[in-house]
Amino acid sequence: MSGYRGDETTGFQSPAQDYIEQVVDLADMLDLRKPGRYPVRVVGQALKERGIDHGDILVADASAEPTPGKVCVAMIGGAVILTNLRRVGC
Repeated sequence: MSGYRGDETTGFQSPAQDYIEQVVDLADMLDLRKPGRYPVRVVGQALKERGIDHGDILVADASAEPTPGKVCVAMIGGAVILTNLRRVGC
């Protein structure tokens, strides 16, 4: 006697089978294959007022124009910093 393999079913196909959606490919939706675009995991609560919480994953785009008020991912002294971009002087 052979055991149940999972691909052998009896009865009829579920009516819900007609409504199964394709698998969501986040890399494709977020265009992560584009050069200069990459995911960044947030550590800390520095931008909680912007709705960005510890553990969130943001998509950084290195080709985006630096604009005051936007969130910026920067490397300072070897550390990755996530902050609000602002213009000082000028």
